[in-house]
Amino acid sequence: MAAVSFLFLLILATASSVGSARETSNGSCIPAERAALLSFKAGITRDPANRLVSWRQGHHDCCLWSGVTCSGRTGHVVMLDLRNPEIVSLRGKVSLSLLALRRLRYLDLSMNTALGGAMAMPGFLGSLQSLTYLNLSNMGFNGIIPPQLGNLSKLVQLDIGNGYSPNHLYSKDISWLARLQSLEHLNMASVNLSRVDDWFHAVNALPNLGVLVLNYCSLNMTNAPSSLLHHNLTVLEKLDLSGNPLNSLAAPNWFWDLISLKSLNLEGCDLSGTFPDELGNLTLLENFDISDNNINGMMPGTLQNMCNLISLDLSGNNISGDIREVIDSIPSCSWKNLQVLILAYANISGMTLQFVSNLSSLSMLVVSDNQLSGSVPMEIGMLTNLSYIDLSNNNLSGSLPTEIGMLTKLTYLDLSSNNLSGSLPVEIGVLTKLTDLFLSNNNLSGVISEDHFAGLVNLKNIDLSPSNLEFVIDSHWVPPFNLEMAWFSSCYLGPKFPKWLRWQKGIDTLDISDTGLVGRIPNWFWTTFSKASSLDISSNQLTGKLPPSLEFMSVIVLSMQSNLLTGLIPKLSRTVEVLDISRNFLNGFVQNFRAPQLEVAVLFSNSITGTIPTSICGLQKLRVLDLSNNLLSKELPDCGRREVEQWIPSNNNSPRVNSTSSFSLKITTLLLRNNSLSSGFPLFLRHCASLMFLDLAQNKFTGDLPRWISEAMPSLVMLRLRSNNFSGHIPIELTSLQAVRILDLSNNKFSGAIPQYLENLKGLTGNATDSYENPFENLFEEVYGDGIVFTIIGSYSDSFSVVIKGQVLEYRENTLYLMTLDLSCNSLTGKIPNEISSLAGLINLNLSSNLLSGNIPHKIGNLRSLESLDLSKNTLGGGIPQSLTNLTYLSYLNLSYNNLSGRIPSGRQLDILKADDPASMYIGNPGLCGDPVARQCSGSPRDPPTSEDSARWSGDVLFQMDFLLGSIVGFVVGTWTVFCGLLFMKRWRYAYFGQLDQLYDRLYVISVVTWRKWFMNTDAN
Repeated sequence: MAAVSFLFLLILATASSVGSARETSNGSCIPAERAALLSFKAGITRDPANRLVSWRQGHHDCCLWSGVTCSGRTGHVVMLDLRNPEIVSLRGKVSLSLLALRRLRYLDLSMNTALGGAMAMPGFLGSLQSLTYLNLSNMGFNGIIPPQLGNLSKLVQLDIGNGYSPNHLYSKDISWLARLQSLEHLNMASVNLSRVDDWFHAVNALPNLGVLVLNYCSLNMTNAPSSLLHHNLTVLEKLDLSGNPLNSLAAPNWFWDLISLKSLNLEGCDLSGTFPDELGNLTLLENFDISDNNINGMMPGTLQNMCNLISLDLSGNNISGDIREVIDSIPSCSWKNLQVLILAYANISGMTLQFVSNLSSLSMLVVSDNQLSGSVPMEIGMLTNLSYIDLSNNNLSGSLPTEIGMLTKLTYLDLSSNNLSGSLPVEIGVLTKLTDLFLSNNNLSGVISEDHFAGLVNLKNIDLSPSNLEFVIDSHWVPPFNLEMAWFSSCYLGPKFPKWLRWQKGIDTLDISDTGLVGRIPNWFWTTFSKASSLDISSNQLTGKLPPSLEFMSVIVLSMQSNLLTGLIPKLSRTVEVLDISRNFLNGFVQNFRAPQLEVAVLFSNSITGTIPTSICGLQKLRVLDLSNNLLSKELPDCGRREVEQWIPSNNNSPRVNSTSSFSLKITTLLLRNNSLSSGFPLFLRHCASLMFLDLAQNKFTGDLPRWISEAMPSLVMLRLRSNNFSGHIPIELTSLQAVRILDLSNNKFSGAIPQYLENLKGLTGNATDSYENPFENLFEEVYGDGIVFTIIGSYSDSFSVVIKGQVLEYRENTLYLMTLDLSCNSLTGKIPNEISSLAGLINLNLSSNLLSGNIPHKIGNLRSLESLDLSKNTLGGGIPQSLTNLTYLSYLNLSYNNLSGRIPSGRQLDILKADDPASMYIGNPGLCGDPVARQCSGSPRDPPTSEDSARWSGDVLFQMDFLLGSIVGFVVGTWTVFCGLLFMKRWRYAYFGQLDQLYDRLYVISVVTWRKWFMNTDAN
């Protein structure tokens, strides 16, 4: 039915064109309709492609105008086709004057994304009742779909999809569709229909519907039947429901009953369960896409009835079977017809791909991201119709077969991320249609010569990184291709700079990092690749100076790190967003250094001298600045009013900056360690409200810490000020840094007490491995440029040292998991606050080399994540808390050189620390006794009393004293009661002594009898 509809429209367009030609000779354009078209043009404010240039007042025959077709019989305009084939769109509005085109049957304004202007779709179009074709798709309309479209009773095709702006169009009621009884083609893609109660019944009322596209419409199955006993969709050939959250079992469902279907797309519909047996009902199905669902198991045997399959996409499900089983489940009667087979992300395993030779018509094979093993079989060369192969991200091994050269129609080959080895077959050079070659992340080796590229005249994209391939190419060779993207990282292109790259003037992305290049960068490099957006020449041995200016380039990402470059950092392109020029020998900035789009500047480990340029104040998009390990001196720019006005020029629409309070930078990461920067705490940090990572370690900063740190930079995750000359008290306001996870103030001249309210450091109170307690995990990654992900602490910054576990360790990517509080090597006094025990997420606690006194907090054992604890070189006293045995992750402990006393606790982790010299943890505490020190404790071996033990002992003593005192009082009172009774009461006295006389007489008789019984009888014997 859809084919008949298309033929009808083609005949209509042809007849109209003939009519237009006739009217050209007669000059019979209807004046009213010409005026209407000119009025429509008047509503167009911009026409970048000049598509309406022929619409002029002097050209009276409007039937000759671009996009206009007239009827040969009546002269009326019957067709207006202004579909936008270009990138640029018409701008303006759809004029009401179109209503004058009363005989208009065909209206196509699609793809003019700016013409809708985020306005509502015009309802007046519902008055063009002669329309049989209306296409308003992708025009940028917003709001509700006008129900007046239901008046277009003659419509055969209606296309109002909005794929470029999903869900900006919506409808609450589509019952008006039922009035379009002639409709054969309906496309409402990305129109939000979630609030429509009867969407299925409205569609089911269209008996002539052949094409139905409702993808990404937020549909669900709450009001759709599970099966169809009676339905009107008897001629439906194409159904697209992809991207809707149907959220139901795959079977039963109403679409399995549409036996007329030739194309069914259910991609990403949240279907679950198993593949339904009802699939076998769709015997006419040619294109079937059920990818990205939650379906389990193998396809049913009923699939053997589907003999017309041309395209099959089962990717993104959990098939969990062998690749041979999967192929066997595909109807054998369709093997000669099947052209597209996609099984990516389907949990498929298997040892070989030889059997694919049965699929002789296959043009696209995608089995990426599975668990395939074995080698790429030579039988793959029998699939001579293959144009697209993607077997990436598997476990394929062995070498590429030479038979790959038999795939003469191949345009796309992706075998990346496998275990392929050996050399690249030279036969690949005969694939004249190949545009994309991806072999990255394998173990390829051997030589690449001109012969490998001899016939690759259409090659656009190539990725051979990283590998051990060696390019041996003549310096005069002219490549037959014009590359757009090329990745050769870790291949060997050197030692001289490859001259054949000079011919790749249209390249957009080039990566020749770690390719063994030695010597100067040729001058032609900068001009040849001036239009490239990404250039990477890092990790080579390139020498010399950079050009003084790169302003002529269009580069967005420029990486030149780990070379031998010298001289000044040049003027950068206005387009550059990411610059990595670290680990070189650059010694400064050019004057008037500017880069308005710069977001990431990684310049560590150079020889940059002088001061940081004041132009930093004008880098309004800068997020990451790493100048660590350089020779910078003096103070940082203040970014006061003068600097701001100098580097942020005014324009006609915005006044100049009136005060520094309105000025702010977007910097999230500032790393300046290991320089010679001086003066006080940098004042320009007051303008860095987004700062998360601040490292000023190993400089010469002096003075007190300002109280505004937590207020000006509330999002700080890392604050490192170690090895400077800061002094004064640590401001209590620092405890308001609720996000901080790394707080290092060590090796300064701080004095006074450790601030109270440490429990406010919420970032240190959770578990470092608990995602709930780690809300900053995503902050270690930022997206810059064209979707490229850069790690802030790690790949795009230098490592930094942390004194932990008694040694200096370097941290990079694993910084995310470090939670540390280091106040060591200062002059802090007073007690260790008990609140420190609330920082349960701490991994490293270092308070050594201070003047701290008092006891170790008895709840120190609450720091269950602690791996390193150093309290050495203080004046701490009292006993070692027994709760230290609760620290099961502890691998380093140093309590040496204090005034600790009593028995050393034992058990659990404490017994295995420093097994080679455990006594060194306690050296310098003469009052300690017991293992592992030499001094033995007096009395029975027991643990020294802790604060908890002391409290329990005090309670026990009080109880015993109360019991003893009560017993004594009771004894005295009882004794005096009896004595006084006998003394003052005669009857008591007579009775008492009378009983004593009787008791005496009885005891005497018993003793005499017993004596005679035992001893007299013994004598007689």
